[in-house]
Amino acid sequence: MLITAERNRSKKLKPGLAVVNGTRRALALAAVVAGFSALAIAPASAETLIKVTQGDDYAYLYQNSWYDIVYVCDVEADGHGVYVKVWKESGYDEFGDANGSASPCSSRSYSIGDVTSIQVCESVTGPDWCSDRRYR
Repeated sequence: MLITAERNRSKKLKPGLAVVNGTRRALALAAVVAGFSALAIAPASAETLIKVTQGDDYAYLYQNSWYDIVYVCDVEADGHGVYVKVWKESGYDEFGDANGSASPCSSRSYSIGDVTSIQVCESVTGPDWCSDRRYR
């Protein structure tokens, strides 16, 4: 204690200032830890329901609290376009990865619970190469 008081006098600090600075650091650290904990919990409210692949290309159905979201990703720089077939309670839809093998993937949102199955396909000469159709 005598050494700390002597240091405080030599630095012209008020006694107890080291405790205040230590408390601030501890509070800042606690805030950072709490922030990371909240981020770790957030994805639990969302879920990937279906994933299908054709080679390295893929599509998946993701669901959050408000929407069904379908993603299609062309990751092979082979010049073949990639698209996803989407079967819904309310009909059928189809869309491709708009930018080819560049990032990001393409996506569309649908009413929650509307998507029943998906299939990913690669456009080639002749019949397209498609994954199996997967149901939720």
